[in-house]
Formats: sequence, structure tokens, C-alpha cells
Amino acid sequence: MTSQGLRASSEGIRAAKTALTDKTLSQHKLAIALGITRQPVSKFFAGEPVSRSCFVQICQHLGLSWQKIAGLPEDIISDTSAKSQTNHKDLNILVQEIRQKRQDKIQDKCGSLQMMDIARTIPLLDIYTPIYVLDKITSQRWLEIDDLVKECVSESGFNQKKLLGSEVASLYSKLMVMSKPCTGKTTFLKYLAIECNQGEFQPNYVAIFISLKDFAEDFKDNNNFSLLKYISQEFVSCGIDTESTQNILTEGKALILLDGLDEIPTGDINRVNQEIRRCSQTYYKNRFVISCRIGVQKYKFPGFTEVEIADFDMQQVETFVKQWFLAVANESKEDGESIGNLFIHQLHLPENKQLRELAIAPILLHLVCLFFHTKSEFTFKLAKLYEAALNILLGRWDEVRGVHRQSITENFKLLNPKKFLAQIAAITFESGENFFEQEQIQSLIYQYLCKYHYCSATNLELVNRQWQDSETLLKKMEVEYGLLVQRSHGIYSFSHLALQEYLTAKHFVINYQEQSVNQLVNHIAEKRWQNVFLLTVSMLPNASEMLRLMKQKIDNLVTDDQKIQDFLFWLNQKSNSVATQYKAGAIRAFYLVCVGRVLELCSPASNCPQQQVFGNSSSYGLERAILGNLAFNPELAIDEFLTSTFACAAELEFACHYILNDAIVFDYAHALNIAFDKALNLVVESKFKQFLYNLKKQLPNAQNYPHKFRKWWIEHGKFWSGKFRELLIEYRNICHDWQLSKQQIELIQQYYGANKLLINCLNAAQKITPAIREEIEETLLLGIAETKN
Repeated sequence: MTSQGLRASSEGIRAAKTALTDKTLSQHKLAIALGITRQPVSKFFAGEPVSRSCFVQICQHLGLSWQKIAGLPEDIISDTSAKSQTNHKDLNILVQEIRQKRQDKIQDKCGSLQMMDIARTIPLLDIYTPIYVLDKITSQRWLEIDDLVKECVSESGFNQKKLLGSEVASLYSKLMVMSKPCTGKTTFLKYLAIECNQGEFQPNYVAIFISLKDFAEDFKDNNNFSLLKYISQEFVSCGIDTESTQNILTEGKALILLDGLDEIPTGDINRVNQEIRRCSQTYYKNRFVISCRIGVQKYKFPGFTEVEIADFDMQQVETFVKQWFLAVANESKEDGESIGNLFIHQLHLPENKQLRELAIAPILLHLVCLFFHTKSEFTFKLAKLYEAALNILLGRWDEVRGVHRQSITENFKLLNPKKFLAQIAAITFESGENFFEQEQIQSLIYQYLCKYHYCSATNLELVNRQWQDSETLLKKMEVEYGLLVQRSHGIYSFSHLALQEYLTAKHFVINYQEQSVNQLVNHIAEKRWQNVFLLTVSMLPNASEMLRLMKQKIDNLVTDDQKIQDFLFWLNQKSNSVATQYKAGAIRAFYLVCVGRVLELCSPASNCPQQQVFGNSSSYGLERAILGNLAFNPELAIDEFLTSTFACAAELEFACHYILNDAIVFDYAHALNIAFDKALNLVVESKFKQFLYNLKKQLPNAQNYPHKFRKWWIEHGKFWSGKFRELLIEYRNICHDWQLSKQQIELIQQYYGANKLLINCLNAAQKITPAIREEIEETLLLGIAETKN
């Protein structure tokens, strides 16, 4: 022992190093866990003098007697240990007394949540979904755009390592929890307070939850701007004297949860920062957790580890939803579970991909649940949901909680945030890039400000100031609204692709004129633009002109290809030959899907039967979009089963030539036999049925001799399929050999997809003239000559 502190003995250093290894810690990790710098830890293990408090703290964390590590004489150890045990016992009694006195206060302050558009408060533990944190702050990574594209491998989002939030809060004594807006920071801190209050988390600590916004407001005009005084006042209200409060803080028995550093008024932020720093350093033995939005806080508190709350994954989404329909919707257990499961099932459907993107943010998932709960299905207008989500992010949630942030319009008079965002979204979406450099997005903001006279460059100094304004606006979009997210250092994207699509559509609606509509219609065959089309027509007061231009553009896709025009002529001819009560366009769509599968499989350039548009489960979407499900019609059923059988023959052809496994070849042969039998059962015309029966008899037995079957098919399969085709053409006028190239088949696929989009837009439009609707439905999938007639 010295006057300057304590020094570890040689034996003590060896014991400490052994304990460090046993706990799988490094000196660096130990320093982080204690919330101190690495210097005293390094000095400790080097046998150099360390302050008494740090020395004791290090030993306690390693589970060692600090007296023995310091090599104190036995009589001093004995005497000190006796006093220490007495003091420790007294301190534990004090902690439990204070916890009991504050239990109701913590429960009242942190035990419930006020949720958007819900009149009553919700018990926190009934809705809380465990959060995860990222091991690296996204905006502090140094990745290129190519790296981000590779990292974002699936709907689950960016592939980053995640750790359970409560475990991280246990690991670090000083923690800064950061996140994008509306991701549950306050809920997490309240959860820690409640768990501590109930003895489930840090049971030997006293939970202290402080809203920093309230602290700044309550002490705004108070000369004694002190967290200690604020805590003391709160403790006094629970019947705890100032001396006990001081003891708890001095001995490090408080879990101090400081919520909402980003919600403090700008004028108070420096004072609050200074007070947090002073408190965390003076009472360094305590555990601290601070919450703040990413990008707001420039100052870094000494000894604090920063983590970022991760977006919800689908498992968290499902947990939240199941709890929501019980706790928030206030349904019975049976009904709540039933509706929750229905929600989850529908959410996973391919057509609800945009909703899954929104669901990664808890408050937006809450919004989706509210919309769903009305009808127990996703039949609401997406544009209405997106507008509500946009309003939440642009400040509505802050208004509900009484949080005032400096508005964009306070710096940029008359600026319309939605119009501004819509233009940025449209330009970036048009470029086809999901990620963009800061300079690129800042340049777009600068151009917008200049265009709408928020600035005008007249000299170099002014230009520099205006460029700084564009950076300020970019930071507001990122920090305050969370609509733009910094995915890596200096690289941004929109927080949700769904909102970028909505804002892009909004741009076309705001600037609706023939030129802008033509610009949009040029993307009619591009799959990534489909949601933009649907959202645009759903928001237009009258979408007639846009739908007319879409139909014109779709027809022009195939106008100059004579083979495709001949195919469309046959499609109309065949459809007209079927007696049915359905609209002609729906029947043409039905036959296009039927024969489209055959076109894909029998194309000279087709090398893989797995890559089709017409062969997937949603391929009958066009006629269903027109009519709903078609009722059974014998003529349609016969042609559907016969074309399906012919497609099975084409798949078998591929299997016999390219798949070595005879068992798989047998599966294809078996599928052909089953399809053939079903088709035979539907055929009525006796002569045709006999021909088909004779043709089927030619097929050898594949079950017992798959290898011989393969050999037979390689030698005779093409001839057999040719005979089958001849029968189908003669008796049913289907499965013609159109000899289309790979490019022509891809063009037909685009043409089909664009027509399907057109009908979906027709159904989504608020208002259209009856004449336009009739014209589109009657001329759907017609060749150019028939359309003119």
C-alpha cells in the first residue's frame, strides 16, 4: 500500500491473471465491463499503483479479495474483512429497503405504455418483445455500396451479428443504447427498470428511471442543475432520506436509466451532457444506461459502450403480433391467438412483402396491426397506411409524447417535407440504386432547395452556406425522421423500400401532367416499378388517362413482332370458340397461361424447366384479377389438363437428357402418366379419346425399368410428343409449335406481366370513366389488328 493507492503483489498479479483467463476476459474487455479506461487496468496487472477505488473494483469483478491481492498483513485483512462484511450487510439491507419503498413508484412510472391511437395504457410486460442490438453501429462501418448489396441478401435485411439487449445491459456497466426513430429505446429502458424492480435483472441494485426531457424541463430555471438533486427529490417522495440516497450512489448500488437524450431541447443539451458526465464519473460504481437516437449525440461520454438496436426480425414480429392481439386489441385468449395467427399467415404471403418491410419497426408494426384489426385481413388501401406511417415518422409520434424538435420549416420557410421527400425518392428510384453516397443525396437536396428558391447561389460564401444547409436537411431526414438511414459511413438508403415506392408514386401524383405520366409509363414492363404504378393510380383523383396510356404502351411492346401478333390472333380465335359467360379478356388470359407454360418448356433456347413465369403458383393471376376464381367449365378444363400433360412431356424430355438419376426420371414419367389419365377422364369426343388412349399405351413401364424407359424416350420421345401435338392441334386447336425465340418468349412474359399490372391498377383506381374500363377489358391481350377493329 502507498499514499498514491494500492499495488498488487507478485502473487496477487498471478491470481488476477488466472481469474482473468477463467472468465475469458482480456484487459480491454475488463476495462469496458467496468466502465473505466484501460490505463488503470494495465497498471494493475503491471504491479503499479492504482487508485483504491479502481483496485477494489477490479478485484471484485474478478471475484478476488482485494486485501489478499494487495498483500496486506493477515491481521489487517481480518479486521478489514470483518468491517467490510458488516458494511456490506448494512448496505444490502439498505438496498432492499429502498427497493421496497420505490417499487410502486417504478411500477407506476415504467409499468405501462401509451401506444399510438389506443385510448388506454398497455401493461409493458404484456406487449414487450425482447430487443437485439448490433455489435457494430451501422453508420460507423466502412463499407462500399457493393459490400452493402452483398450483405443485404434476403428480406431479413442486413446480415449483422446481433446480441440480446438485456444480456448486453448486464455485460457493460456503462451503456449507450442508440437506434433509429420509433424502434423501442424507451420501452427497452422501462423494461430494464421493471425487471430490476421485480428482481429479475440486477436484483441487488435500485432502479432509477429518468426522462431526460422531463429533467431538463423541471430544472430549466433552477440554478442547482443536478442529477443528484433530481434523484434525491424523487427518493424523498418515496420516503427515502438524502443520506440513504447518497450512500446508494456512493457505493454503486443504482441502475440509472437515462432516457431520451435526443429529446432534450437544443438550448439545454450542453448542460445535460455536462451533468451526465459529472454524475457518471462521480458515482462511477453505479450502472448507467442512456438511450438516444443515432446521429444526434456528437459528444461521447467517457467509459460508455455504444450499441445500436437492431430492426425486428420475423421471429420478433410474430412475437409482437401475438401479444398485440391479446394485450392491445383486448381479444379473448382464443380469439387473440386465432387473429394473430391469421395476421402472421397473411403477412408471409408474397403479395405482402411491402408490409413485412414496414414491420421491422415496432411502431409501424403496431400501425399495420391497427389497420388489420378492423377487417381481419389486409384489404385496406396501402397508400392510406403509408401516409399514416409517413406522418408518424414526420412528427406525429413526437406530438403525442409532447416532444418538440426544431421543424424543417423553421430553417427552410415554406418547405413542404413530403413534397421534398417525394422528389428525392423519385430521382433515386429512377436511378435504380438502393444505396447512394452522401455527396450524391446532398447534391439532390441542394438542387431542390435552389429550384424552389430556398436558396440562390450568388457568391462563393453563399454557395458554401447553401451546401451546409443541404447537409443539415439530410441529417434531419436521418436523425429526426428516420426516413433516410446511413447504412455505412457516408452511404445512405431509404429506411424502407415500401416508403420510397410510396413517395415516388406521390411525386407523380403531385406533379401529374402528361410528361410525368409518360415518364412513369415507360417503366411498364419493369417488375420493380409495379408497386409505384399501383400506388399512383390509387391516389389519383381520376386515373382514366394514365390507364389509357398504360394500355397503349403495353400494346406497343409487341406491335412490331409479327410472330407474337400471329400468336395473339390465335389466342383470340381460340378464346372466341369457347362458349362461356365470362368476359373475353379473362378467357384469353386463361389460354395465355395454359399455352405459356408450353411455350417456355418447348422453346429451342429452353435449357431448364424450372425458370418459368407461366408455370408458377401465381400464374393465373390475370384472369382472377378480372373475375375472381373461374367456375368449372368443361371446355376450359379439358384444354387446361391437356396442355398440362403436354408440358409434363416436355419436362420429361429435359429430364431424360440432362438428369442422370433414374429415380428422378421415373418421377417425371409418373407425373406424365397421372396427368394423361386425368386428361383422358375429361375428354368426351370418342375418336379423340381413342387416339389419346392408343398414344398412352405406347409408353413403356417406367416403374420396373426406369433405365430402359429413359433409353426408349431418348430414341422415340420426340416422335411421340410430335404425335401428341398433332392430336392436340387437330382436335383442340392448342399447343401449336410457334417456333419463338428466347427473346420473344421473354417479351410475351413481359407483356403478360404488364397486362396483369394493368388490371390490378384498374381495380385499384379510385375513379375511372366507364368507357376507359370497358375499352381496356374488351381489348385486353388482343393483337394490334383486332384492337383497331
